[in-house]
Amino acid sequence: MRWLHYILVTLVFILMQLVVADRIALGPVAPDFLVLIVAFFALYRGASQGSVFGFLIGFLQDLTNPGFLGLNAMTKSILGYTIGTAGTKTFPENAPFLFALFMAASFGHDVIYLIFYSWPQVGSALVAIFTIALPSAAYTAVFGVLTHRFMSLATPKAVEAYGKEGK
Repeated sequence: MRWLHYILVTLVFILMQLVVADRIALGPVAPDFLVLIVAFFALYRGASQGSVFGFLIGFLQDLTNPGFLGLNAMTKSILGYTIGTAGTKTFPENAPFLFALFMAASFGHDVIYLIFYSWPQVGSALVAIFTIALPSAAYTAVFGVLTHRFMSLATPKAVEAYGKEGK
């Protein structure tokens, strides 16, 4: 039954990425809801499950861009493992920490993605890192904190149970 909940929440985040992200974008800067769902899953379930979940979400995303098949799977696997490791060691329920964690997750994901995507012209990746990835990371982090707060208010026992189960 719990997996059904994970599948439904994941589908909501995928739909938000497909429908909402472009509509609320500020120029080229848009929130990355798929990074958020991987970060949430890794925080609640730990590094190994976060890495596997990141791979699956990234692979699904890669199916839309077969020229770079595996790039999203790799970056989201790294993201899931890193956030899962950091989250199991330090997971306070305060907004500034979560904002920093989500911003670092989104920024790190984008840096790795852009460097591999633009290789060997890394100069163009550096420009995109500072003009698109950094503001996008902040935008994603705002949505991450708001989503976490909403989830905590809507289902506090479920959030608490998932947090304890993953550790």
